[in-house]
Amino acid sequence: MYYKLITLAVSFILLVGCSSSPATTKDISNSHLTASEKPIPPESAKETSTEAQDGYVTIPGTSLSFVPPADFQQAGGFIGYESVKHQTSIMVMEIPVPDGTEAVHYFDNFLTADRLQTKRLKLLSKEKIHTQANNQALLIKCNLVNNGVTYVQWIYILGSEGQTAGQIQVTAPEENFNPIEDQITDTLSSFQWGESSEADVYYSLDLPTNWKLAKQHGTMELYSKDGVFPAPAGEPFLGVLNLQQTVPAEDRQAFLDKMNLQRNYYSDLEVVNSRDVEINGYPANISYVSGIETKTSNSVIKQYCYIFIDQTIILIEADQSDELNEIEFEKIALSWKLN
Repeated sequence: MYYKLITLAVSFILLVGCSSSPATTKDISNSHLTASEKPIPPESAKETSTEAQDGYVTIPGTSLSFVPPADFQQAGGFIGYESVKHQTSIMVMEIPVPDGTEAVHYFDNFLTADRLQTKRLKLLSKEKIHTQANNQALLIKCNLVNNGVTYVQWIYILGSEGQTAGQIQVTAPEENFNPIEDQITDTLSSFQWGESSEADVYYSLDLPTNWKLAKQHGTMELYSKDGVFPAPAGEPFLGVLNLQQTVPAEDRQAFLDKMNLQRNYYSDLEVVNSRDVEINGYPANISYVSGIETKTSNSVIKQYCYIFIDQTIILIEADQSDELNEIEFEKIALSWKLN
């Protein structure tokens, strides 16, 4: 399940890539929210931002620090920084990977022109970079056209010495981006790894007795009995993944259909049951999907819970088993709440 969640996180780069700039939609993004939807308050996150020497700041909830460009402030609706003046966003995400030193090579092969094109992203260039902090990095430059407006989309992948890669995504209307292109280039080159923030979990779950956090990588947590990782064969696992993407209320069903029926590692997928719920004031969905695990040819029922929070989607995932059946899964999922 660990590697399946990694693949899901990697695939979500492309889903995020086809959205417009959060900074561009700042004034209207909440128009997509229902009465029960509440964006994560930015004030609590801002309190955790720490400034370092030479203008460096640590991005709350991550192990990354950088020098923000002028006219950029910490964003309220996503992890990163934004400039209303330039209509530009810098979204930051940590992605779990088996080997951070191989991340650049992997993403270079994974994010091909054809794969980017399926998300309306036109590849302009790719460049491997050796950073001052001695990490490998990859800069992918793309553009996309949305509602007649051409957007610049830069995806910057930063390798590490651990099992985490940084994905920094810059999005802006082309005419706004051109005057600050050099500034953004310098900003990306300033990204560096600091002390791990893995001890910070921003939510709580009512887990079964003896269940503990077993593994954490950036935006993903894995839970198991007694916190054992990897879990012994046959033992249940539960994963929580923070997916940073906006899905307007009217587009949620299409999003759910795509997520439930387009999964790596599985075939013959069929939605057994799917229903909308509310979890601690946020709109959510619980889905059960049957399929065949391609590696083992075993039948499995996947249990998914999606929680929609403005420009973040929380995914809770587990295989259905006798110990982690539908009742137990829903008990855990429905207990989710922000700390």
